Amino acid sequence: MKVGDNIRDIREKEKKLSKENVAKALGITPKAYSNIENNVADVSVSRLYELAEIFGVAPEYILNYQEKSSFTNHFNNYEGNQGVNIMYQGCSSEQIKNIEEQIIKSKKETSRLQAKTREN
Repeated sequence: MKVGDNIRDIREKEKKLSKENVAKALGITPKAYSNIENNVADVSVSRLYELAEIFGVAPEYILNYQEKSSFTNHFNNYEGNQGVNIMYQGCSSEQIKNIEEQIIKSKKETSRLQAKTREN
């Protein structure tokens, strides 16, 4: 990603600011600001610091910005889960399915071993 892409993503996804408001804070036209986000105009170091101040982040954060992984909370509120809350971070649905299958296998094996120890 280029710096303009990072600036746009931070503005839209994290700060929920309009282009017009950021342009006004920078003292430039919305068109000039759009040129920054569209990687038409280069971002000077001083402009980078101004943007960082507007967004409330460090300049390095803008330069190295990566979209954060998504978090998915999956609550298993069925009998026998004993209040287990499983949180998946950045997993695909296939990975989640595999993890859930492994958990089910593990619980079955645990139950089998517990039953076996009771017999002895």
